[in-house]
Amino acid sequence: MNRSPRQRPAIQKRRPPAKRITADIWRDAGPLLDVEPVIPSNDPTVLLRSLGEPPLQGAEAVLLQYATVIERSASIAAALALSAGVLAIDDRPQVL
Repeated sequence: MNRSPRQRPAIQKRRPPAKRITADIWRDAGPLLDVEPVIPSNDPTVLLRSLGEPPLQGAEAVLLQYATVIERSASIAAALALSAGVLAIDDRPQVL
């Protein structure tokens, strides 16, 4: 039994549209938080390797490609932090 929209029972009236809340996007954002130094990771691919081998054919090639992208992204992030003056630099001599 199909009813046309005009034959709806009185109880099924449409809800009034919700009122939109307007935001003042030009308001003052307030003071910025203190910037913490950025410490680059010694091994940015550790999370990827912790997931194990992917269930794909040629898994080593896939892992190498992902690792390359992750390492490049980490180096770009470190360069951006250095240019912004927030890179934590360890001046201690490295012991091998």
